[in-house]
Amino acid sequence: MIGSGRAPYNIPLCSLYARFNVFNENASFTMKRLLSIVLPVVVIVAALASARVIKANKPEPFSRPPETSALLVEVAELQPSQYPVVIRSQGTVQPTVTNTLVPEVAGAVTAVGYAFVVGGQFAKGDVLVEIDRRDYEIALTQAQANLAQADAQLEEQEALAERARAEWKSLGRRGTPSALTLREPQLAASKANRDAAEAQVLRADLDLQRTQLIAPYNGIVSARSVDPGQFVARGNPIGQIHALETVDVRLPLSSRQLTYLDTAGGAEVELSATVGGQAQRWIGKLERVEGVDAATQQLNIIVQVADPYNVSVQDSKQQPLRVGQYVNARIAGETLQDVFVIPRAALREEREVLVMDEQNLIERRAVTVAWSDDEQAAISDGLSPGDMLVITPLSTVADGTPVNVLGEQSDDGKQRQRLN
Repeated sequence: MIGSGRAPYNIPLCSLYARFNVFNENASFTMKRLLSIVLPVVVIVAALASARVIKANKPEPFSRPPETSALLVEVAELQPSQYPVVIRSQGTVQPTVTNTLVPEVAGAVTAVGYAFVVGGQFAKGDVLVEIDRRDYEIALTQAQANLAQADAQLEEQEALAERARAEWKSLGRRGTPSALTLREPQLAASKANRDAAEAQVLRADLDLQRTQLIAPYNGIVSARSVDPGQFVARGNPIGQIHALETVDVRLPLSSRQLTYLDTAGGAEVELSATVGGQAQRWIGKLERVEGVDAATQQLNIIVQVADPYNVSVQDSKQQPLRVGQYVNARIAGETLQDVFVIPRAALREEREVLVMDEQNLIERRAVTVAWSDDEQAAISDGLSPGDMLVITPLSTVADGTPVNVLGEQSDDGKQRQRLN
């Protein structure tokens, strides 16, 4: 067999190459499958290990103590003092004496006084309106003529009565003559007619006088509804007037205000208003107290101002206090004793204040307000002498809040003001 020169194994080369390719494909597939299983496990293990290492070697956090921020406030040292209560109100000026002009006779208006215009001032005795007097002059003449006739008739009856009495005596008759014999009824009727005629004269003369409407006092015209030539009837209003000597101001007061006001003492009242851009001031006197208003449950007091139009003052620069004007009023009331007077801004919700203690900490203090106005409040209970009142407005603050103080330097090193 050797000698034949043939190889013992005669495997074709193409077959070997095919088998080798199959082997390589199997190995590659196995490797990929192994990697798809092992690689995720390795990644997970590596991540867990890294997390453990990072957690074990994390840095310690740096901590520092919290900072306490103190509020910057202004304080004032409190001391008890007196507080004069000033009661404030508002009201409208009204006349003390006012009248409606009403003619007592009818007729055509012949003349109107120069001052009889709205706002015109007149003096006592001035003629405001004149009514045609001719009819009343005629009526007076007739009444006087009737009176003359009645006088004549009375004289005649008196003479006849005297003659009848003389005749009775001359005839020598006994007894008492009758009233008819002595003409006593006729005499009485004549006296009655004479009295009636005299009354008619007085009435006619009075009607004649009433044709002139004369001012009863110094005053001012507030309304007019008549002109010359106009016919006016008896009893129909033709105007409105009021006196100049005094005016009244009705002021409503609450029960709290009345507590500190002496309504029987004739207290002085300051009235003020802005007229023509300038502040004006008048002084009045508490005149009387009216009843309680059912609608508002407030008590009305009447303040009277003398000479409101400055009639008695020559060349006065003060504006008159006119009827219908709106004014503000200040009334001196009772003086409170041993109260703490604080700025109104330091009062919180009308019932508490802020006080600084010895450790410069805030303390909320409930107080009793005896009186307050737009600027100040008088505290009757809840505070003590030497308390340090916080006068800086703070919206929200709790007890124990630390503060730093502004203000004047005191002997003990604290900065403060003093309220007394």
